[in-house]
Amino acid sequence: MDKRTFDGILGNEPALRMLEKALAGGNSHAYLFHGPPGVGKRTVARRFGAALVAGEDKAAEDRARRGLHPDLVEVLPEGAFTTIGQVREVLRQAASRPFEGVRRVFVLEADSFNVQAANALLKTLESPEGETVFVLLAASREGVLPTITSRAQALRFNPVPVAEVARFLEERGSPEPELAAALGRGSVGLSVRYAEETELRELREAVFGAAFGVSGDYEERHGAAAGILARAEAVGAAWEAAVLEEFEDPDRRTKDRAKRAGRAARDGAVREALDLITLLYRDAAVVAAGAEGLVANVDKLEDIRAKVLERPEADWAGAASGVGEARAALTYNVSAEAILEVALSRTRRRILEQS
Repeated sequence: MDKRTFDGILGNEPALRMLEKALAGGNSHAYLFHGPPGVGKRTVARRFGAALVAGEDKAAEDRARRGLHPDLVEVLPEGAFTTIGQVREVLRQAASRPFEGVRRVFVLEADSFNVQAANALLKTLESPEGETVFVLLAASREGVLPTITSRAQALRFNPVPVAEVARFLEERGSPEPELAAALGRGSVGLSVRYAEETELRELREAVFGAAFGVSGDYEERHGAAAGILARAEAVGAAWEAAVLEEFEDPDRRTKDRAKRAGRAARDGAVREALDLITLLYRDAAVVAAGAEGLVANVDKLEDIRAKVLERPEADWAGAASGVGEARAALTYNVSAEAILEVALSRTRRRILEQS
């Protein structure tokens, strides 16, 4: 095993040690990496898969890390779900010999399987053929069918301590490393994005104005939701452009991949907007409780304190809970704009009526 395989990965040492042992000899045919979004599951899966398909060929491992090896396949959901058609194509490929590597590795999002897709994969997980390895990703074990989890080796990935992320960002020369680390909430990747992506910082500013602009009527809430959505679209457009910039003359397949990446980034930005609203209300709740040292939005502390003093009876914790309820609707392909409007309406009631 190349000692560089997991270099630079922060946190989750127990999981990495188990994977290092697997690479040294005796890997399983299926793994389930579970834990909250952004804690390194996908990055580790790609590096682990690259090492598995390459064997001792370092050049092949480098190509696989860059997504250029035919035997390392990452399957992204079509919309909200990984479909039975996608899984059947994976199984067709898994039944044949590797193109050039030691084995084939497929990375899939297990908590995006519909029932038919999960059932289609079961037989192969029960009786795998050849050297194929499946790496399944999920936000939690509970979000995956028990019949899937029982057939895979589960590895838990936890949030990375904020102080460790802040040190990492400081070493990179990132501005305001403590703030970016706090906003990342245990995700190294998200923290780096807050430190470096203008579009994500602009999304946060739009969210802050909408979250505390609770006194407006429906038209104002509609406008606030539209503003957040516009910033989310900008995040998606930037990601699509970044994928295309990697290629001098992108073909249709590359353009399709860029569009999918852009849509995924846009959807992720909507989810992040809802999480940011929740985080702001959580910060307001801890300020109201006299625990200002726990505030994540440290650069907004004065503004948060002013809002809390303005509405001393507001149910900030309840408002945060209301946003979480609205966020769950994203699973059912409800319009992002509608979800944002519902979230802002619910929180307005929690804050104004209690005040």
